[in-house]
Amino acid sequence: MITDDQRKAFADLIKDAARRFESGFNDYFKELKEDLTPKLEAKSRAKVMMENVRSLKGKLAESLNGLRRLGYQVDDGMIAIDYDSHDDVRRELEEVKRSAVEERNKSIAKFRKAIFDVWSAQDVEQAKRIAAEVL
Repeated sequence: MITDDQRKAFADLIKDAARRFESGFNDYFKELKEDLTPKLEAKSRAKVMMENVRSLKGKLAESLNGLRRLGYQVDDGMIAIDYDSHDDVRRELEEVKRSAVEERNKSIAKFRKAIFDVWSAQDVEQAKRIAAEVL
């Protein structure tokens, strides 16, 4: 006949064996993940890179076709540019930028004047009118 103390001793032995197994398995599993993770990540990165190459090839083809439609001559990645028309566009851009800056400066001057006028206002109604003019 087996006593409760003997049963407890056998159960403790089995529990210890289970803990040793679990610890060994955890080490094995960790090593397995450490070995396989870089390989899986490399495959994943390669797949992403291949998708990027396909996407970029498509974008390149679209861009080259767009340049052709604009009158540029494109051959094997070489692009012929008409520098005279490019300078005209650059001058036009500079003029548009200069005009925009002038408009901004005028608007800022109006805001500054309104602030000065509000500080000089004699009553609330006058300040409201001044603020309403620039809002």
